[in-house]
Amino acid sequence: MLSPEEVYPLVQAWLIAMDLVGHRTAVAAVAHLVTALVLGQSLWTASLMRVVGSRLPVPARQRYRRVARAWTRPWLTPGWLTPRLVRAALALVTPKAAAEVLLVLDSVRCGRWEIFTVGIVWHGRVLVVGWAVLPYPWPKGQFTPTVCALLRQVAAAWPGGTRPHLVADRGFPSGPFFQTLRALGWGWTIRLRARDHVRCAAGELRPVRELLAGATVGHWRVWEQAQFGGGKGAVTATLVVGRGLLVLPRHQRGPGSLAARARQRQARDTHLRDKHPGQGPDASVETDAWVVLFTTHATWQSAVTTYRQRWATEGSYRDAQGGWDGQHGWGLERLVAGLSEQGRVERVVGLWALGALLQTWIGVQLRQTADPTAHAITAQWTTTGRLSVWAHGRFAFTDPSGALRPWLTTTLRAGADQIATAPPLPTTVPLRFPRRATPLQAVA
Repeated sequence: MLSPEEVYPLVQAWLIAMDLVGHRTAVAAVAHLVTALVLGQSLWTASLMRVVGSRLPVPARQRYRRVARAWTRPWLTPGWLTPRLVRAALALVTPKAAAEVLLVLDSVRCGRWEIFTVGIVWHGRVLVVGWAVLPYPWPKGQFTPTVCALLRQVAAAWPGGTRPHLVADRGFPSGPFFQTLRALGWGWTIRLRARDHVRCAAGELRPVRELLAGATVGHWRVWEQAQFGGGKGAVTATLVVGRGLLVLPRHQRGPGSLAARARQRQARDTHLRDKHPGQGPDASVETDAWVVLFTTHATWQSAVTTYRQRWATEGSYRDAQGGWDGQHGWGLERLVAGLSEQGRVERVVGLWALGALLQTWIGVQLRQTADPTAHAITAQWTTTGRLSVWAHGRFAFTDPSGALRPWLTTTLRAGADQIATAPPLPTTVPLRFPRRATPLQAVA
């Protein structure tokens, strides 16, 4: 296992290559935080302060205050960090010949806060590059404007040469949402709700629920030039309706896995029935299994294949919270649930995004390496071979044998060099800290 003194200069090289901050003191502060995160594997301040480096022994209270000061600085705010994350993520994960990059928009609720994220899909995980935070219950009239502002913020940092394709679940569709996507020039594959209204083949505007009456399990129906909404704000794209056959992986076909799946389905049905107490029966139980996609793809095969990759964000949320077993995650949910300031929540998410980018990239490189020593070490971590790239990165930083030290040092340096060769930040991106943290809406 590498020591903080060994990892810190390598992480600092990453942040310098990202043009994170111009002042060396600020770079050092963020580098210490990211180092403490990947070595301590926790977002909690108490965990970070035990790992954060210091040239001289200092009391625990002083270490705690040092970490706590980071939650008041603009280093980790979405307005400042999003352009740097977009540049670094595209340099690390996007092939030069790629014409389209898949993004996932989703949200995770942590106690009194709802966190909206936009991230790049990569090897079964999502690298968060933009985020926004709202208190829950959502303030009236703030949900859609916040989501649209988040998309515009990511678009403002997006370089030319590649086109984002956004995937999102059915909680997000609305007229302003699709108009924003059209104005940005993005592609999209968005799941619609049964109560959303569409116009198919120059017909009347009708709810999606009526289209499900003629749908067949295992088949997909396609309407080209379908419209979402009506009037001048209507948006045209392809409508795909259907329900694929359930195919389980081999390791999920045993009696225990089937029983767990049945319990999850029963809990989901109970949640849908109890979601709106005092109202009539909820039809979601009948419509929940059907998939209705509004997409810029021309075929149903492309739309369905793209939408399936949305589930990568669930794995990333699980990594940030409890991990694969509820005990080996970074503790995001419990930490954020106890916070009372929206700005601090944004900065915690910023640190998560930075740490996850570094750790996931290391995990991917470890999977693909031809180094025999690295292969011998990774073979000791699991009997099934089903570790995610995030888990590979976690074990690479925390492996007690120390045998990965040469490989990890060389790989981290190579990652910093790869980011340094990326195109510079757009001229519209500020290179100096604002005196006060810039709100999301102001940046967008």
